[in-house]
Amino acid sequence: MTPIKRSLLILALTLMWSPCFLLIKLALVDFNPATIVFLRVSLASLIFWIALRLQGGSLPKSLTFWKHSAFMAIFSSGLPSFLFCYAETSIESALAAILNGCSPMFTAILAHLFLPNDRMSIHKLIGILISFCGILLLFSPNIAQGMDGDFIGMSAALIGAFCYAISHVYAKKFIAGQPRFVAPTAQLFMTAWMMLPFVLGSIETKSIFIFPSLTSILAILGLTLLGTYLAFLIYYYLLEHCGPTAISMVSCFFPAVGMLLGYLFLNEALTAGGIFSAGLILLGMLIVNEVISFKWRRPRFFQQEA
Repeated sequence: MTPIKRSLLILALTLMWSPCFLLIKLALVDFNPATIVFLRVSLASLIFWIALRLQGGSLPKSLTFWKHSAFMAIFSSGLPSFLFCYAETSIESALAAILNGCSPMFTAILAHLFLPNDRMSIHKLIGILISFCGILLLFSPNIAQGMDGDFIGMSAALIGAFCYAISHVYAKKFIAGQPRFVAPTAQLFMTAWMMLPFVLGSIETKSIFIFPSLTSILAILGLTLLGTYLAFLIYYYLLEHCGPTAISMVSCFFPAVGMLLGYLFLNEALTAGGIFSAGLILLGMLIVNEVISFKWRRPRFFQQEA
């Protein structure tokens, strides 16, 4: 896959995942975090299963495959989704997006340790740092005014970002190579079953008779179709063709796309500083994916004499 095509797919994946922070906020009006995750993954797994059956495929019966799927269910779908839902009950979605921007740094470190083909390089390091600086600059007004949040909520978001990093590296090492639709179907199916006991334990008797608002229902559908089904289609395609560090750069774009969505749909201001920040984030992603490449030469002092 060419660097440009990889970058375009990463941008497309960003457009699928970026609205999720806003959709989670809307869904939390009528649903608790466990229920949001369960509805999101169970509906998406049903869509994937139908697609798998329509193309004549089936899920493997290998115990090893299902162990890997269970691991991905915990660290890619269930645990981080729940942690970010929980975090946003006490911190702002902007702060959650910033903390989620730490995922590429975590991923780069884990990939360097466990994947021989995705070692840390000067390109990756510079690109990640530039993108993260763009995120901080984008939210500098919020940081200066002081964000609402507490230590537990911030810790939950940071752990969620680390879970995503673990899942990116694990998927590349153990999940890549499966037929189309198989891996996401199994992962989401396992996530739904894991979340079911938490959903049943969190249901309040009085809430059973309260019908959720149309806004919350549409938020769940958005999380299902955009943030899960379409996103996983792109994610697993990228997983077959590039390293996890490059894929993880999508989290840096979440705040920038959120700013654009706010301008288009909520009449929020689009500032010169915001545009410059988005440019920094894009520059960092292009450097990580080697669309922009530098030729580094060792100083003459360190070169051995012939």
